[in-house]
Amino acid sequence: MERAYVDESEPGGGLDHTSYVLAAVVVVQCRAETARAAVRSAKPSRMRKLHWYEALRTQRISWLDLLAVAAAVLVVRYDGAPARAERRRRSCLERLVWELEVRGVQHVVLESRGASCDAADRSMFDALRRRGVGRSVRYEHVRGTDEPLVALADLACGAYASGMHEEIGAEIVAVR
Repeated sequence: MERAYVDESEPGGGLDHTSYVLAAVVVVQCRAETARAAVRSAKPSRMRKLHWYEALRTQRISWLDLLAVAAAVLVVRYDGAPARAERRRRSCLERLVWELEVRGVQHVVLESRGASCDAADRSMFDALRRRGVGRSVRYEHVRGTDEPLVALADLACGAYASGMHEEIGAEIVAVR
């Protein structure tokens, strides 16, 4: 069984209202504990969780090796008209859920963004199911400090935003 661990990024520090990135790192569950241990050991003690933008360039590059555990890395990016962050996120989330379902991934773990934002995601999942997308997909929100594998998706987002998507073998999908 595979699970997709998902995180987001707003390139430009949230000031660019025309872009948004969601990354999913698909991990086969028999490799999950080994991957968690690797993420934990790579995390500097000064960090609460492994986080791309808090790292030095040399750390970032060495962390890319952690993505070798992934069965797949998928990046969905919004490149469209200016829109609020939640609208851009919903566009990416819809495509991401479809892509994961087509690949047979039935469990999605998203990093929690707080109660109200998580509720908005749940509402989006419900709307997608009503339209026939993601009916077989279960999802959950977790705190990034509680699930180290969410950091892999953060690394994929950071690598993509830094122009390193070829190094991680990510499949890139654009939505508008």
